[in-house]
Amino acid sequence: MTVRRGNETNLYLSDSSVGLFTRRANRTGEEVHGRIDLGKGILENGYVADAEQLVLRLKTLFKANGLKPKRIRLVLNSRNVVMRVVDLPRGEVAETGIAAKLDAELGKTIHFPFPHPRVSYNLIGQDDASVKVFVVASDDKLLNDYLDVFDRLNVREVVFDTPALCLYTLFTNTANVRYRSMMLVTVYDRYFTIRIFEEDIPVFNLVEEFEGDVGTRYEEIDNYVERVANYYRYNMNRGDRSIESALVVNLGEQDDEARFESAFSARPFGIPYRVFKFPDAPSGTGWNRAGLIAFAAGLEKTGNLAKIPHFDFRLDRPLRQTRMMQRILAVAFAVFSIVSLVYIPYHTTSEEIFILENENRNLSAQLEALEAEIALLPSFSAKERAYSDAYDALVDAGSPIAPYLADLFDMTGTDVEVLSWTYGAADREIRIVLEGSSLAVLQEYVLAVYEAHGIVGEPESGRWIDTYPVYAGSGTNRIEVTFRHA
Repeated sequence: MTVRRGNETNLYLSDSSVGLFTRRANRTGEEVHGRIDLGKGILENGYVADAEQLVLRLKTLFKANGLKPKRIRLVLNSRNVVMRVVDLPRGEVAETGIAAKLDAELGKTIHFPFPHPRVSYNLIGQDDASVKVFVVASDDKLLNDYLDVFDRLNVREVVFDTPALCLYTLFTNTANVRYRSMMLVTVYDRYFTIRIFEEDIPVFNLVEEFEGDVGTRYEEIDNYVERVANYYRYNMNRGDRSIESALVVNLGEQDDEARFESAFSARPFGIPYRVFKFPDAPSGTGWNRAGLIAFAAGLEKTGNLAKIPHFDFRLDRPLRQTRMMQRILAVAFAVFSIVSLVYIPYHTTSEEIFILENENRNLSAQLEALEAEIALLPSFSAKERAYSDAYDALVDAGSPIAPYLADLFDMTGTDVEVLSWTYGAADREIRIVLEGSSLAVLQEYVLAVYEAHGIVGEPESGRWIDTYPVYAGSGTNRIEVTFRHA
């Protein structure tokens, strides 16, 4: 097996772990492989859900292996990639170029299941009439989120790959055999993929979620393998070509290799097949699944697959210097905003408070000087002033309250006792403190007084309460009631 030399670091990110493989560029050519688990919620269906935690885990993985990678080969999750062989008219391609022709046909004759697809292409063949292009599509947001993560890790270049191409390369290198048409079945925890390689090029791909539980998933795979094999033979090739062999690979975390191999040992696929056996790692132990894909991504592609060394999705990313300037400008704007919106108003307010405090002290000093110069006027207590105000109000109003008090006292009966009363002439309010056998009795008394003397509609002779009495409890059987007379 030929492993790439140089500074390329290969990574495979599943939702649960990250696998790493690289070969040091020094004379020893030491192979470095590692793995780190991802917590829940960092990656979800291949998408970056928590960029901060992902950066932290990758930093930990690189530090543990003494790496500062500058070029990354990232193997994307299988469900996030769609591969397709497209024939384009040679004349139109000659006028606009392959990239422009593909972009023009997106959403018209070429469709991908992403809201904003990004495509990478490789020329794999041509004749006088058409150009055969291998097209790979993925989601724009997913790709940019990964590139944002690697920007923070100071990675200069990122290229992309897929598990299917990596596994096919690993198989052809280890088995020393090639088929004209081969099916690759890859089983994950919640889904499986079926790829058909024809002369080393993927010409068919299917991603399917498992519908049942773990016990029925092998029957589901059987059903799809048979249907896809027949579709390839009769629909795609009119019976002239069929699948020569199938390779079944377990990349799930729920099945160990022994149970997986046992489950497929007697599958009635109808075509020759084998279960992929994990090769030994340099340490002598078997590869873990994430590390195996990263290792396979480091192998040189051979045959026609060499025409597809990696994927470049032509993302419109600003230059690193431009991004750095944008970050600096953002920080500068944030500092300016904080100074303008927080510090300057705070400083101005502090100065105003200082000035007002000085003015207050000056006024206090002037008041003390005036009080020392003028004789003190006679002062009266609050009670005396209240009596004076009440007398003046009664004189001005000329409304004797004796009849009103008589009405209130007459209705107390044996269950209600008047403890005290006051009269506010200015507001025409009589306040009395009542005590009764219960709060309900006191409330009935208030209601009875209002029904007997309250003014409702047109004024009547003898009615003098112009608003509903206001009362407040001052204990379990005591209230203070305010009556207002007309």
